[in-house]
Amino acid sequence: MKNKIKITGAIGVIGATLMFMGDMLLYYTPEDLGNFREELVGVLGNVEHNRLMIGGLIGPLAAFLYAIGFYQIYLAIKEEYKTIGKIIFALLSFGIMYGGSFHALFPHLGFMSSLDNQEALGLAEPYSVMLFYMMFFPSLVAYILLTYLIVTKKTSYPIWVVFSSPFVLFWFSGIIELLPQPFLIIIAGGWSNIIFILFFSISTITLLKQNHV
Repeated sequence: MKNKIKITGAIGVIGATLMFMGDMLLYYTPEDLGNFREELVGVLGNVEHNRLMIGGLIGPLAAFLYAIGFYQIYLAIKEEYKTIGKIIFALLSFGIMYGGSFHALFPHLGFMSSLDNQEALGLAEPYSVMLFYMMFFPSLVAYILLTYLIVTKKTSYPIWVVFSSPFVLFWFSGIIELLPQPFLIIIAGGWSNIIFILFFSISTITLLKQNHV
């Protein structure tokens, strides 16, 4: 079991780190931004095309590694609650598949933005939003279920781990978006992946400390 914890944790951290690196390749800029979310497509349009392509290609690979990392969460759930664990694992894996697709779409948005093709962007942006919500809602349900299991001691995690859970850290995103540049684009732009770098790391350390693991 220790080897499974170590392997899934390490792969999860690698997946989250790769996705973060992909984010930075796609839209890192030291320039001042008035509103990160509203100006994102414009930022993409100013990024060199090869950099966009590399950043986009990282998405599906990172998503695959993420899914392996999510298996560690299933391992952390106590035996009598494994059915809920399977639901959490399935929801997270489903969500990250669409997350990888969402990530891989960004170069297309950047190409169209660089050509100032507003008609094509008008068609593509609603589709990108759909991909985002296909990722977001299943993942949010999984985060809520996981938080419930941690708080009610149905996992091998100590209760304090809930403060590093994705559901809790997610709500800090609004505060982080108040950061000045370049911290805004680095931290707010990569927050969803920073959350999982932290969570997979803490999860691995705490699980390895459990005697039965």
